[in-house]
Amino acid sequence: MINIEKLSDTAHRMVVIAEFRQADAERLVEFAKERNAAGGGGSILIDVTAVTDFTFSAVAVELAHVPSLMKWVYGLDRIAIVSDNDWVRTGARLESALLPRVVYEVYDEDEADAARAWVMGESEGPHTGAVHELDIGKPGIAAYELSGRLDRDESERGVAMVQKRLEDPDCTRLLLVIKNWHGFDLDRLLSRKVLSAKLEIANKLERYAIVGGPAWVRGYAEFTGNFVKAEIKAFDLDERDEAIAWLEEVPAIAMNA
Repeated sequence: MINIEKLSDTAHRMVVIAEFRQADAERLVEFAKERNAAGGGGSILIDVTAVTDFTFSAVAVELAHVPSLMKWVYGLDRIAIVSDNDWVRTGARLESALLPRVVYEVYDEDEADAARAWVMGESEGPHTGAVHELDIGKPGIAAYELSGRLDRDESERGVAMVQKRLEDPDCTRLLLVIKNWHGFDLDRLLSRKVLSAKLEIANKLERYAIVGGPAWVRGYAEFTGNFVKAEIKAFDLDERDEAIAWLEEVPAIAMNA
């Protein structure tokens, strides 16, 4: 089932629930033609968190009306896709690469409010800041929380925040708590600012604790600890107190000095 509602004069929200059938595809085509007749443009929020399947007859309808659908899509200013399915998000990001003239963003289910705000033009950027400083009452520990998706701009902003904090010579430990991990944009890997800053940070720190996040992130972080000055250790999300206690420990070398 498909439901289309008007959010504003220039924005609409489309929700696909359960199975996407022929009648739903016909409604989509009708909507696209209506928007084309009105001059196109505007933004669309597409929520597919509750979709379960689609029928071949629905696909046939879409294929029969590709010109109208593509004219509508290429005329849009912003497209936001909300989904909790990995294959949907991956497919949407691949499709966005093929639509260079359209600003296209993908959101997880718990980012629905951010997606709506972006489509409505109520937020400065597509994603709210993913990196936030934490106040844990430990001046020697720089503490941050990562929640959401890291794009290039947010990655550069995040490492700059940490670098600024580490200008204090008494701050030599870092705590990173990862919640609601939504991955990262590949573009951030091309940022020299991020790469050089991460290396500088790792060689300034004595200890770096990562709490939460995917197992591969923690495993990779601990592996890189073999090549930098900082001692890096990963903890489960419910082990934040243990991570802080580890960060506060005085290394045996310092105790014996």
